[in-house]
Amino acid sequence: MEYLIKETLILGCGNPLFGDDGFGPEFVRKLKDEKIEDKFNNLAVIDCGSGISPFLNLINSSRHKIKNLFIIDCGDFKGKLGEVLVLDGKEIASEDFIKSSHSMNVPYEINRFSSNIKLVLVQGNVDPNVMGLEMNEEVRNAMAKVQNIITGFMEESQ
Repeated sequence: MEYLIKETLILGCGNPLFGDDGFGPEFVRKLKDEKIEDKFNNLAVIDCGSGISPFLNLINSSRHKIKNLFIIDCGDFKGKLGEVLVLDGKEIASEDFIKSSHSMNVPYEINRFSSNIKLVLVQGNVDPNVMGLEMNEEVRNAMAKVQNIITGFMEESQ
């Protein structure tokens, strides 16, 4: 669990078996291919699949040095397909939190976190009754925008 000693953690969550819902894991794969962990000091990038709540619980139950946590996910915030929304930890932990398919205990776990937290959501089209590996082009095209957002946050924190 080397990521617990890093100051910044990027978690990509989602299930690639449901098309757009695989945005988080695909984004993590892109960052790893670009070796972003070598470019920024104290950074870990992890694909946590659709198990974000247990993963956050594990972190909260551990001694960690994480100061900045970025959660990358696909969600439905009634935006335009591929649109990006950034929420801070206070917004995530509120009762009005925009739900994604992974958010059951996320507000509770976020409330327990002492780190700076940002949730970066991409508007997708996910039907839990339809499996498919294809991601919509608009959602795939949001990767560059999300990477620019994350890079900006990372540069600000160094």
